[in-house]
Amino acid sequence: MKAKIMDLREYLPGSSKWPEWLLNLGERLLGFHIFNVAHSRIEEEQEAGSTENFFRLACKHLPLNYELRGIENIPAEGACVIVSNHPHGMSDGLMIGDVAMKVRSDVRIVVNDFLHCVRGMRPYQITVDVYGGEEAKRANMAGMREMLKWLRDGHCLIIFPSGSAASWSEADGRVIDDPWQTNMASIIRKTKATVVPMHFSGENGALFQLVTRLCKSRRSAFLPREIKRDRQTLHQVRVGKAIPASRLELLESDQALSDFLRLNSMLLRYDEPGTTACGGEVRQMADIAPPADPLLLQEEIDSLPQEEHLLYTHSSTGLQIYTAKGRQIPRLLHEIGVQREITFRAVGEGSGTACDTDDYDQYYDHLIMWDPAEHRIAGAYRMGRTDEILASHGADGIYNSEFFTLGSQFLDYVHHGMEMGRAFITAPYQKHPASLDTLWMGIGRFVLRHPQYRYLYGTVSVSADYSPRSRMLILEYLQHHCMNSQMAKHVQAKTPPERMNMLSEDARLIPAGLADLRLLSAMVSDIEPDGRSIPVLLRQYLRLGGEMISFNVDSEFGHTLDALVVVDLYHAPERLMTRYCGAPLKSEP
Repeated sequence: MKAKIMDLREYLPGSSKWPEWLLNLGERLLGFHIFNVAHSRIEEEQEAGSTENFFRLACKHLPLNYELRGIENIPAEGACVIVSNHPHGMSDGLMIGDVAMKVRSDVRIVVNDFLHCVRGMRPYQITVDVYGGEEAKRANMAGMREMLKWLRDGHCLIIFPSGSAASWSEADGRVIDDPWQTNMASIIRKTKATVVPMHFSGENGALFQLVTRLCKSRRSAFLPREIKRDRQTLHQVRVGKAIPASRLELLESDQALSDFLRLNSMLLRYDEPGTTACGGEVRQMADIAPPADPLLLQEEIDSLPQEEHLLYTHSSTGLQIYTAKGRQIPRLLHEIGVQREITFRAVGEGSGTACDTDDYDQYYDHLIMWDPAEHRIAGAYRMGRTDEILASHGADGIYNSEFFTLGSQFLDYVHHGMEMGRAFITAPYQKHPASLDTLWMGIGRFVLRHPQYRYLYGTVSVSADYSPRSRMLILEYLQHHCMNSQMAKHVQAKTPPERMNMLSEDARLIPAGLADLRLLSAMVSDIEPDGRSIPVLLRQYLRLGGEMISFNVDSEFGHTLDALVVVDLYHAPERLMTRYCGAPLKSEP
């Protein structure tokens, strides 16, 4: 066998006096023997002319086995930084090198100086000292300069930003990555490198965690022992979508950039095969009712006095916005129910009935986006005047009382408001950028006619067609950045989302690492197979300054995640309100 790369004598004081058999036994218990034998075989294969790289041979001879998804996300050329969590400390370093070199050969990996003893890694490594003091920091500057040059020359750099293997966290009650170092953020900014997040499953064992707590600087000697455990595991390796440098410019500080990249890495663990958003049985769907005769619908539209019911006509598309109570438009209301069901089913929602109407529709106001050229409904919105509903039907007359317990203080808050909901745009008009804008022009004109209504509130849905990761990410973002904490005390969801929250160590990354809606939109788009972003209506409410009150899962409507949102029109951006209302909105005294 070749000369040992890991010798127990180097870790024991006075080891020259220890008997050979005891040292050999210690090396076997610590896993040194396994690693030494494997490395010797690697060198023998290389001397025999093997064309396989060191990392591939290491995974072969130890052996280390993994299941890989997302390798196509690693760019084949150009400056690239691969960042990953660091659960194992040694085996993940070997596996990540193997993964990267399946795509490109110009790879360097940043490693702790402990691994400098591994001869086969030396051509691929840039060494740093994560345990040293001020002297080590000065020595690490050479490594930093080497990283910068490597990336500026257009190569691939692998970084474990925690710098050391994950360890037990008392606060979180689990093994988590150590804090990610922010100096890698500076390197990424300076080189404008593309970043690829990666995630490895698993964690080191109890003995390693105990040694970490007792003397962290000495635990590196126990890393080979962990390889003995890792050889018995099929590791899950996930590669996320490449993050362009332009997106990282949205993060103002190195800490924020570090948190953002860690979040991207950790999110990969939530999307394992077989994960479901909320479970539940497949519902039986009734056949959708046939559409109405267009001429009869046009006849009902024509019967509405325009001075009272026509709110807006789009100058270029000709789309019109009418308003009427449900009981005034029986044919149109039935057609609204049919088109609702068709549209909602297309995104994994829907009531499952032939025509999606209910008792609330009769006394609620309806905004109807009408296409006079085609004699058909292009979209609709339902609006409930809270003061009128409370006076005539009580709190139970509000649609969202089915899903939330609405406290008296919340009802007082939105007394001069309108409950918004059941919004849809039919398929032929969904790609027209003017469609949603036209609906909101109608809402603005309605508010201008009825200035006593200051608030818009209702639920915006995130359908179960979104992946579990996206729904969780959207929920966490809204909870951290968009809550009205005062009003949230007075509303209780009847079916709050369960098993949809992040682990505590990941949720802590949201405030700094995901503070920009554009980042959320881009992350969701990366996650979703069809590239869709956050729901358009949610984005619209957030543009208007909407605040979240509570969250509920509607099991009767395709297990949608519903966010109860309130918009204070007096505090909405003046530019938008002037556009939608056609004139400045009267504000509070």
